[in-house]
Amino acid sequence: MKDFLKLWYMSLKMIFKTWAEYRADFVIGIVAMFVANITSMVYFWVVFQNITSLNGWSFGQILFLSGMLSLSNGISHTFLSGVSPWSVEEYVRSGELDRILLKPVGTLRYFLISSIDEDGFGEIGASILIIFTGASLSGIIWNVQTIGLFLLFAISGALIIFSIFLFFSSLAFWTTRIHSLSDAVFSLMKFVRYPLEIYNPFIIFFLSFVVPLAFVNYYPAEMFFGKGSYFYFAYITPLIGITMLVLSKLFWNFSIKHYTSTGS
Repeated sequence: MKDFLKLWYMSLKMIFKTWAEYRADFVIGIVAMFVANITSMVYFWVVFQNITSLNGWSFGQILFLSGMLSLSNGISHTFLSGVSPWSVEEYVRSGELDRILLKPVGTLRYFLISSIDEDGFGEIGASILIIFTGASLSGIIWNVQTIGLFLLFAISGALIIFSIFLFFSSLAFWTTRIHSLSDAVFSLMKFVRYPLEIYNPFIIFFLSFVVPLAFVNYYPAEMFFGKGSYFYFAYITPLIGITMLVLSKLFWNFSIKHYTSTGS
């Protein structure tokens, strides 16, 4: 672990130097991602000009729900983007993975320390604004307990999203190309920007226990608002995050042992 942290620190120094060299690109990327995420708040505002609630969820509650998803995704996007399916697929397809396998550091660790996506800071900033706007409109009172739970859910949600993408990244070692499948999984995140009760039971079950994105924001939001029949599921969100991380890591290790070079 000590050696890994040392390598991570050295990698961060190189990344920061790159950001300092290309400052305009650094700022533009953050601002663009911030604006792109803020548009979701505008979208919901337009929708709620014509309705008073969405299946019992107010404008502020929907903002909070959407913001929690964006925050967890932003954390994963920023600090764990090196293991995204699109990134791993490109390493496999180009044959670059063969070179990485020769390095004196675990492959997963290499991917983790090799990239920090600065655009994600814009997503994090926008999501925090959306969350606090939604919380203010919904009457959430911030205190030590609610702030602690909120941070726990945000980190756990980031682990869940990271673990899902880590699992699908591992498939690249078997099939080489997983771009279409990765896009489909990413599209599932759009479902949990809305209350799950608007969907049929199959979709609710799928998003809770097959690809458990509902634990990223839906069940935690229910707990904050004290609504829903299953809001207590929120309390197992950290367990879901840790369990998925362990299982995804095991699948990554198993898959990379069966990797055969593309010959590129």
